[in-house]
Amino acid sequence: MIKSPHYSVSMIKIKKLTPLPLLLSILSLILALPGKAQDSLPRPVTSIYRLEMGGANARSTYLSPLRYSGSFFGAAGEWTKAFRKNPDHLVMTFAGEMNFRNMLNPPHSARMLGLDARFNWGMAYRWRLPYNLQLMAGGMLDIDGGALYLTRNGNNPVTVLASAGIDLDVSLSYHFNIGKLPILISDRIQLPTLGAFFCPQYGETYYEIYLGNYNGLAHCGWWGNNFGIGNMLSVKLDFGRTAMEIGYRYDYRSFFANNLVTRTALNSFVIGVIPQGLGLKKKAKANYSLY
Repeated sequence: MIKSPHYSVSMIKIKKLTPLPLLLSILSLILALPGKAQDSLPRPVTSIYRLEMGGANARSTYLSPLRYSGSFFGAAGEWTKAFRKNPDHLVMTFAGEMNFRNMLNPPHSARMLGLDARFNWGMAYRWRLPYNLQLMAGGMLDIDGGALYLTRNGNNPVTVLASAGIDLDVSLSYHFNIGKLPILISDRIQLPTLGAFFCPQYGETYYEIYLGNYNGLAHCGWWGNNFGIGNMLSVKLDFGRTAMEIGYRYDYRSFFANNLVTRTALNSFVIGVIPQGLGLKKKAKANYSLY
């Protein structure tokens, strides 16, 4: 008696119809479909231009054991946009700032000046939550360079500030209306996590470095020797053609290596202008980055 071959043939057909590459192709096609619909919406760039003013302090044991404190002035720009590949969830950010510090020691007998610039580029994943909330979390490349200058020092009057690394970047925002005026409240935290920074040897002059003594200048930075935090709390008022930002920023950075300590901190009042507004007042649909 010959057994029916239908059972084995059906199994062969099932195996042929469900290989792993076919499943992956179907899954990628399903994931790609919403992205194509979302990508059809405009993705405008949201530009923010800021001026800052406040207080600052710094301590660099390479220059002096004392902490200097005084005033701070700064200017910054930030540009955000929904990412093309997944505009509903991915947001790309580029930012730059320049800071100037004018500080005195406790008896006001010596002055320290500080100048530095910072550049950031990063990507964050966002969740549009109920009740007009938006949560974003991601990573950001952070490049910082500048100097602290102690005017009364002779041989070593300058501490070079140079670091590069990856920051954790988390923000939470909420938008609502007061009458016909849309308002966006947001709080953003940046936490340097892993990178590298410059620090000379204790008592080493820059002339020695110029002559070729490069040992021990670059250090791996982590929370144990390179702790920092940046926090920006802001309120944005969307008038339509333009928007206004008012906020408070706190920034702290510390570096410890070769028995030397460098710490900088600032508290500043922030006022900003957002050309073209936030989009909260506009009727046309678009994939905006901040809400």
